Amino acid sequence: MRVSCIIPAYNEAATIAGVIKAVRLSPHVDEVLVVSDGSSDGTASLAALAGADEVIVLARNGGKGRAVLEALPRASGEVILLIDGDLRGLEPAHIDALVSPVLEGRAEMALGLFADDRLHRLLRPLSGQRAVLRGLLSSVHQLERTGFGLEMALQEHARRRGLRIARVLWHGVGHRSKGAKYGPVDGVRRKFRATSDLARQAGAMLASRRPSRKRVLPTAALVMSVLAIFEVGVPMVFPKHATARAFPRVPPPAADDRLLVVVAHPDDETIGAGGLIAEARRAGARVTVAVVTNGDSNRLSAAVLSHTIRPRAAQHELEGRVRQQETRAALARLGVPSADIVFMGFPDRALDQVRHSETPVRSPFTGFDRVEYADVLSPGRPYTRSALLALVRAVMADVRPTAIVTHLPFDRHADHRAVASLVAEVRGDIPVYGFLVHAAGFPRPLRFSPRDPLVPSAKAAALAEWMWMRHDVPPDLLAVKQAALNEYRSQIVTPYLRLLLAAFVRTNELFAVPVR
Repeated sequence: MRVSCIIPAYNEAATIAGVIKAVRLSPHVDEVLVVSDGSSDGTASLAALAGADEVIVLARNGGKGRAVLEALPRASGEVILLIDGDLRGLEPAHIDALVSPVLEGRAEMALGLFADDRLHRLLRPLSGQRAVLRGLLSSVHQLERTGFGLEMALQEHARRRGLRIARVLWHGVGHRSKGAKYGPVDGVRRKFRATSDLARQAGAMLASRRPSRKRVLPTAALVMSVLAIFEVGVPMVFPKHATARAFPRVPPPAADDRLLVVVAHPDDETIGAGGLIAEARRAGARVTVAVVTNGDSNRLSAAVLSHTIRPRAAQHELEGRVRQQETRAALARLGVPSADIVFMGFPDRALDQVRHSETPVRSPFTGFDRVEYADVLSPGRPYTRSALLALVRAVMADVRPTAIVTHLPFDRHADHRAVASLVAEVRGDIPVYGFLVHAAGFPRPLRFSPRDPLVPSAKAAALAEWMWMRHDVPPDLLAVKQAALNEYRSQIVTPYLRLLLAAFVRTNELFAVPVR
């Protein structure tokens, strides 16, 4: 049987190309039709560039039911695959798993359910990811009037005909939130519109089951209220928790994984990924931590360590040696042996200069222009771009990582951005998960808040080229992460850094990956 994929899309320029790419790479899909449902951005043109067989442009936004109805006569397949245009994390394997039950005759309809979203699994009749026999879709009464209630209408139609429905769990897939797409005000308005369509469809379903109008209206109102609470109320009352749950999860580490964590300073690895490191080690994975600088530029820390008001080069060097010791102690708590910790000894607060220079850069704090620390990867290396790149490549060749964790290129700290750039040069095809430490409005609250989730700022969340993911930290490992952060005593003498380190003890860690 031929499979036609229909993708209704309204202003999905940020994600439509990635969705089409995943669908096109599935060997089961014969054609892809995109319906730009009144979009005012570049959805239509990007869909065409991404390889859609046909892009149908509607002048006004009429809802999913109308969009599907426009595409259905142009689709040639006996099986219709319905996919939302705002998905993140979609892979060809997800598509294969969804269409297989219908192609193999095990079901007349298959639902794709997000494994990482409990609410999505609970409200499975609302799933927009479906593979259905064409005849089932064509026989839905007044398809164009279902709006955002299309899925509920399909579910009810299949139930009344006694058809088989398969449920397929999708790991690592999620929707881009309406708030991120349309802004907080318009996002809420669109949620109410969707809720209204769902409630209207629920009322129609109940009316067909119960002849008494007096019993239908209260029940429909109840359905609408419940859906409104889930769709609108929860994100407004508990915005951070609702936002965090919406992010797909980072794939859990396995025993055969080799995780390479590359950071600019001692403590960055524990701040951004301490929970992930601890969980990887508990799973039996190898974790290697490469620290590019010794973090020897904190004047207050150097002054406290050396009991002097004006620390000089020798005191900053002492600070660098102490931070090496603190890193070993912190990572020991996370389960990383000392043999898997690599120090490079490059200059703190000067990595961006090093990244652009073949003339040795002199540290304004230690006075070094080459690696002078003991117990580092390669003593005596000059502070130059080629020397630093060679060290990063050497670590990569030794570890042969299955995944890399490092800084994001839009972190405020210049050293963090420099490390992100270096990793980007040598990563090849290895998956990279980036984390933020310094950013406007992040983290919030800036204090110890272990019951709260970690979520990006509104500005960071709106970056269309990045997909945010979460790693949930179990309570026992959260305590381990907190203990590891407390090993950085030289840093928590600084009031701001004390607050910053404590603010990353949260129910989850936050990572971002480029949108493909």
